[in-house]
Amino acid sequence: MATFSNMQINGANPSTVGGTGVLPKYFPAPSGNFTSGVSTTPSATNATGQIVVHGDNESNGQLFYITASGDFEVGPGGACPSVTIDIQANTGTLVAPVYTTIATTGAITAQTNLNTLYPWFLQVAAVGTSGAGTLGGNYYGSVDNTNVALTALTNTLSGLDFSGTTSKIIGTVFGLVVRVTFSVSEPGNKANMYMFAVSGD
Repeated sequence: MATFSNMQINGANPSTVGGTGVLPKYFPAPSGNFTSGVSTTPSATNATGQIVVHGDNESNGQLFYITASGDFEVGPGGACPSVTIDIQANTGTLVAPVYTTIATTGAITAQTNLNTLYPWFLQVAAVGTSGAGTLGGNYYGSVDNTNVALTALTNTLSGLDFSGTTSKIIGTVFGLVVRVTFSVSEPGNKANMYMFAVSGD
């Protein structure tokens, strides 16, 4: 399976977020991935650090996969909070993103055991064409061994050009980011992402 786009993270060098707050936390791209050589964190207002589905008809009419995986732990004061992980597509620009959630775990009740990490993953299977201009597909996953059942994309995308020539970011069909949301604000909340990639057969 060929990898089209990859955040270049792994078990030894994960992307990590955590700390207080109940708003979604965006997983950062690690240092070295961009010309600046510093870690770059996407946000609600800036998508720098996203990975991309490339244009040039690389994915036009082709079945491809978006995979994200990692683990998380909750802080000691959390009263069994819930954790939500989602994958968002950006059809805007880097500095003015337009995000659409395409896959989500939903709110999974988390454990409160200290110093215990719980694994998670989401995998999207998707297809789109320039002729249709849309992206559809399905996804499934698991959080702390709680099944995320196979289902259609949370939202479809439209107005897509898989050649990438008319995209808001030339050469890109759309961008992708991953977020985690803890329902309770705790300093000890933490999530790691060890894989985030777009691949195809």
